[in-house]
Amino acid sequence: MKGKQGKSEITIDKGINDASPEDYDALFIPGGFSPDILRADDRFVSFSKAFMAAKKPVLAICHGPQLLITAETLNGRDVTGYKSIHVDLINAGGNLHDKEVVVCQNQLITSRQPDDIPAFVQESLRILG
Repeated sequence: MKGKQGKSEITIDKGINDASPEDYDALFIPGGFSPDILRADDRFVSFSKAFMAAKKPVLAICHGPQLLITAETLNGRDVTGYKSIHVDLINAGGNLHDKEVVVCQNQLITSRQPDDIPAFVQESLRILG
């Protein structure tokens, strides 16, 4: 499969119908437009909700938390995300922090934007151990 701009190529070894949250230790939700598309599909919503329920690490950057909003898993959680979804994060019950990286209960790691990637990676690696 080629990336959006046709510059990157990846090999997909499992589709959502063949993947089980029990088979993975952590979930990474990238930013961009994909989280908004994924959250329209109940399979992806259920998949991410299962990680949050199992208290497995969930790493979400930029627009990534949109999938967690739809999964209704942010109530009472410390969180951040891209500026345009701040109101959505608050409306989902999240405790919004406008910081480069927010770690909640050593499980949920969120960041706002690509400029925050170094801090996001550092905290993600710390949590993943």
